[in-house]
Amino acid sequence: MPNNQNTNSSAESTTECHVQAIAQCLLDYLSIHGKHAQPYQVLRFLAEQTIYRLSEGKEPHFNYLSIRAAVTGESEGDASAWFSRHWKAFNGDFRKKCEEGIQKFAADQGLTVYPWIDKRESDGGAGNQALISLVALPIPACALPIPCNLPQHDIDYIPAENLQLSWWARLLFDKEQVAQGWRKHVLVWPTLLWFAVVGLLGAFLLYALSLSESPLMTRDVIILIYIGLLAWYARYLVNRFSRLVDDRIVMASESMVGFKEFGVCLELYKPNGATSDTPKRARMIKYAATCPTCEAQVLLDKGEPDFPRRIVGRCQESPREHVFSFDRATRTGYRLR
Repeated sequence: MPNNQNTNSSAESTTECHVQAIAQCLLDYLSIHGKHAQPYQVLRFLAEQTIYRLSEGKEPHFNYLSIRAAVTGESEGDASAWFSRHWKAFNGDFRKKCEEGIQKFAADQGLTVYPWIDKRESDGGAGNQALISLVALPIPACALPIPCNLPQHDIDYIPAENLQLSWWARLLFDKEQVAQGWRKHVLVWPTLLWFAVVGLLGAFLLYALSLSESPLMTRDVIILIYIGLLAWYARYLVNRFSRLVDDRIVMASESMVGFKEFGVCLELYKPNGATSDTPKRARMIKYAATCPTCEAQVLLDKGEPDFPRRIVGRCQESPREHVFSFDRATRTGYRLR
């Protein structure tokens, strides 16, 4: 009998340490990648209060009223309807948005599980609510770091979240921000068509001006200036397309993302397990890391002027001084400045 008690006590202690580890992992993740939307606030409350209750020797379970009061400050009325709306998000769009990032973040911290939210239904009866808590879920094998001898690095990048794309980009990219088949080619052909149209139009107008016997007028000069601007923009589009093909990743143009989105990349990639014959897909993705100097968020940006034709990670608190490299294959980086 004493052996069974010792075994149960040891198992409870192990479980408590397990829950505390995932709560601290979630809190660390939210401190860098969290936002002010209510689902993030719910997760932050659960992480902070789980750590606090475990330190007090209490069960880290919470009802709807306590969660809503912490997030909104409201203490009256039905909290079930409020939480049920968020519960759908935690099992739907919100989960798709940030679950992969949390998995990668937990794996980089050496965990084999990642934190998520769980609901324990009540036995019924007046005043009995379901209880909410954090639960440890196994990290999928595809999200675990591959054992290999990675070069020495200073930071690890993770996919930050799914993104808010512009209206026209949403026509080409699916809910996972991936474009394949004809949608991927739509990203390419307008660029080449624009270059061809500008080239033919410029050649035609220059030929027409060469046949005119009258001296150049102000109107002709303005037309030539417009042709030059169009040719410059066409060259920019072609160079951008060429860079995407050569480097496999470029910073996404501002017209492709929402007004408040920063650090978004357009990347050519092959899905895991794809063969050599599998065509590449295009996706919009946002990588983020934690600055080892000031613990602020690091987002990708153009390397110019100091690091031409490179995508670098810039600390959001010190973007000119805390600069890191970015390796899209290993998702790691080392300090550049």
